[in-house]
Amino acid sequence: MEIIIGMASIVLGIVIAIIPYVRRKYFLRPDLTIEIVSDGGLSSPLGLSAKNEVNEEGYIDGNTAIRVFELIWQFRVRITNNSDLIAFYPKLEFNPNGPRFTLIDKLNSLEPIEPAETIELKVEYRKYEEKTGKERTNVGKEMPSEFNDLGLLLCYQSPRKSTFYTLYDYNGDGNKNNFINKRPKEYKKN
Repeated sequence: MEIIIGMASIVLGIVIAIIPYVRRKYFLRPDLTIEIVSDGGLSSPLGLSAKNEVNEEGYIDGNTAIRVFELIWQFRVRITNNSDLIAFYPKLEFNPNGPRFTLIDKLNSLEPIEPAETIELKVEYRKYEEKTGKERTNVGKEMPSEFNDLGLLLCYQSPRKSTFYTLYDYNGDGNKNNFINKRPKEYKKN
C-alpha cells in the first residue's frame, strides 16, 4: 500500500511540474485581432461605355448615358496585439477563394508585434462598373459586394515558437475574429 501511495505521489509531482510548461507552450498565446476601417474612396468617370445607344442624329444622350466608372475604396487594416505576449513572425494571407486588395502595405514578418501595439496597413480595393451617373455606386456609403467573401488569415508565433492563427471574416456585419490553433483547410498550401 505504501508503494502505491509513493508511486502516486511521484506521478502527481511530475504532472504538477509539467502543467506550467504545457500551459505556456500550447495554451498561452498572443491574441492578435484584425479590424478593417474605411478611409473613404472615390468614383471617377473614365468615359462613355460601348453599351450606349446612338440616337438617329448620331448622338448619345448625356443625361442617360452609361459611363465607365473606376471605384476606389481605401481602408486601413489594423492588427492589434491584445495580450501581454509578443507575437513573432506575423504573416497575412488572403482567402484563396475570396477577393484580394488591389494595393496593400507590406507587413514586415521580421518585426515582432509588441503587447498592446497596433500596426496599421493602408489598403485599397479597385473595380470598374458601367452605369449611369445616377446609378453609380456611392463608395462612401456602400462596401464592395465581393467583401462578403473577404477573409484574412494572420499567422504568428508565440515566444515559445508555437504557431497560432487569427481568422478574420468580413461578412457584411463588420469585424469577426476567430482565434484558432490549426491552419484552416481553405488556406492550406499545396
